[in-house]
Amino acid sequence: MYPEPIQKLIDLFTKLPGIGPRQASRFIFYIIKDGEMASELATALKELKEKIGFCAQCFRTLEKEKGQELCSLCRDEKRERHQIAIVEKESDLQNFEKTGAYRGLYHVLGGVIAPLDSDSPKKLHLRELYERIRIILEKEKKCEVIFSTNPTTEGDMTALYIERVLAPLKEQFKDLKLSRLGRGLSLGSELEYADEVTLKSALVNRK
Repeated sequence: MYPEPIQKLIDLFTKLPGIGPRQASRFIFYIIKDGEMASELATALKELKEKIGFCAQCFRTLEKEKGQELCSLCRDEKRERHQIAIVEKESDLQNFEKTGAYRGLYHVLGGVIAPLDSDSPKKLHLRELYERIRIILEKEKKCEVIFSTNPTTEGDMTALYIERVLAPLKEQFKDLKLSRLGRGLSLGSELEYADEVTLKSALVNRK
């Protein structure tokens, strides 16, 4: 058993996606050897908590100190206001932007629906998404929601759940279009690791 401060950090690191105890311990001992890095990491984490917030509309991260409630994409009047791509995480959004093929807006879920977690839908800001789409339909008279979740069991389950949530709007507004990325993406893959050409093809060939 490691000393308590080390073990505590290992336990924290293993909560990160894809990090196991062995890999976490390697990170910790590397940081211990580099005192300057430890100080820089502590400062960066403190600033992360103090300065980073979330966009009130799409839930993308933004800097609190700039005094803006909306991120730069949501404030950009040149974006297509009637299109919303629903992505699991912000890194997926960044990949979309790299393609240059999409000029609409986003909704960052911040996760997916977990089969064993009954509270997981509450964490996806679906009430805010519903209201946002309703306002767009009333203002723009049309709206396309592009389901851009990963082609995994959890991603597909999340997309189906959101479709059910939006069903009343679909019945009320004929010009609400629900589409999905084309299956240029292989089953079980993640958008975060898709190359720009594949992702652009999936976006262009959405159905």
